[in-house]
Amino acid sequence: MDHIILSLISDIVIENNDIISIAIKNRNKFEGWLKFELANKLAKIAFDVTVETQYANRRDRYDLSFFDDKYNFYPIELKTPNTNWDIIGIKKCTKPITNNIKSIIADTKKLNSNFGLVAFVLFPIPTNDNNWTEYFYRIKKECDLDIDVEKNCRRLNIIFDKNQNNCDIIICCFFSKKYNNFF
Repeated sequence: MDHIILSLISDIVIENNDIISIAIKNRNKFEGWLKFELANKLAKIAFDVTVETQYANRRDRYDLSFFDDKYNFYPIELKTPNTNWDIIGIKKCTKPITNNIKSIIADTKKLNSNFGLVAFVLFPIPTNDNNWTEYFYRIKKECDLDIDVEKNCRRLNIIFDKNQNNCDIIICCFFSKKYNNFF
């Protein structure tokens, strides 16, 4: 299922290059928009999708959730963390992405489920730069997950303006796990 979500988010980004370009140029997060685009794609596959489902016995809400044809329940947490790398044509930012990565780690643990999915779109990334993997491996280590960059992530290059300026974005999706934590 993580590969399906990874593929669907990749399709959404490719199909909506103009919208993504606006977000990239301004370093605007787009989680809310992405949530509904993904819900729409999942519904077209015939999954029973709900946006902002409440966690059992908690005030928190999943960004999305759905049941598959075998009645497995899949909650999804989405993130669209922006980076602070300098890229020509993109608004400068000095705010570190540390808190964005911490929120991905927190959501992964908050899911506390073998069926829980975490998906994020990390942007902007300098073209062909692999420094972003440091953040992926931090998530892997702190969440104690068996995930892999090649298996769980996809890199897309986006041309975001009329001057042909471009950057990469990284889309990742993986299953959480049962942590036996108590939130």
